[in-house]
Amino acid sequence: MTADHPTAHTVPHPVLFNTWKHHAGWVRGRIASAAADGEVGLKQLADEVIVTGTKLMDFYTGRLSPWEIGERVVERLQADGKLDHADYKSWVESHDGYVMLDLPDDGSRWVLRLGDEAGRYVHLHTARYSPHSLRVQGVTLKTAILANALALTRGQPFADLQTLNEARERFLDLPPVGKMTDDGGVGEVVRLLRAG
Repeated sequence: MTADHPTAHTVPHPVLFNTWKHHAGWVRGRIASAAADGEVGLKQLADEVIVTGTKLMDFYTGRLSPWEIGERVVERLQADGKLDHADYKSWVESHDGYVMLDLPDDGSRWVLRLGDEAGRYVHLHTARYSPHSLRVQGVTLKTAILANALALTRGQPFADLQTLNEARERFLDLPPVGKMTDDGGVGEVVRLLRAG
């Protein structure tokens, strides 16, 4: 039997949504809880962030929780007669493997694909250039997550350049960076994921 995705509990069934790769609010909460556990939490967090990969992704920065997003999607699918697995599969496949869905709550856009993980067949991604989103590289995201967690263990609200480079070297085996850039760069993501 296939195990559920590590963040499957954050959304209602049958939605599959990787909150590590697509939800800033959820990641912010995970950073805080890892930092609260000190060194043990930092090591566990370093293992967990592997699921973000290295590719470019769209990261939701809005106010809706993962559960609320999943509920809205399920409600729309149910209202449109597309929630049944067979109906959903046929619908997605007839649209070249993905369907776009807008949420009226905040105007965010979502990509629905066919999932195959433990019965979670509504695979949800933040749409490219959706309102309330930021495009980010996987390595940048991992760096910002671990740097902010390390900073929190030291009582800093978010990481400075020194802490960021320490996190890159210590947890990701990456070379240091010379500055924290904005406009989708690591500086912007560090600020986005700061505590509080």
